[in-house]
Amino acid sequence: MAMATFKRIDHVVIATAELADAAAKWERNLGLKVDATLEQPLGSGFKAARLPVGDAFIELVQPVAEKGRFAEQFKERGEGFFSISIEVDDLDEAVGYLRGKGARVSEPEPGIWPSSRVARVRASSAHGVPIQLIERR
Repeated sequence: MAMATFKRIDHVVIATAELADAAAKWERNLGLKVDATLEQPLGSGFKAARLPVGDAFIELVQPVAEKGRFAEQFKERGEGFFSISIEVDDLDEAVGYLRGKGARVSEPEPGIWPSSRVARVRASSAHGVPIQLIERR
C-alpha cells in the first residue's frame, strides 16, 4: 500500500477538570481565546472548547459524565496532555496503511467537529503518544 498523506497537526487535546477555569488561564497566560464550544457532542460525555493557534487549535476537554471512554481515561490519566490530532487526506487509506505497518488503529467514526471523521491510533503503536487521525470534508 502506498504511503498515506499525513498533512499537518490539526489540534492537540488537553484534558481538564474545569473547562471554564482552564480556558480563562489559557487566555490570561497566552492570549488564546475560545472561538467555539461543544456540549456533549455525539453523546460523548464531555464538553469541549476550541482555542485557535495559527492554523491549528488546542481543544480543552472536560468530562461531564461518570461513565464512558473519556471519563474512564480521565480518571486514569488526570489533567494534562491527552492526545494529538493529525489531519489526513483519506482516513480509510491512512487506517489501512498504518494497520499494514502493524499499528493498532480504531475503526473510523464521526468526529465531534463538523464535517470530520476520526480514527484513534493506540499509544502503544506511537511510542506512548495517543494519536487521533482526522479527515475534514
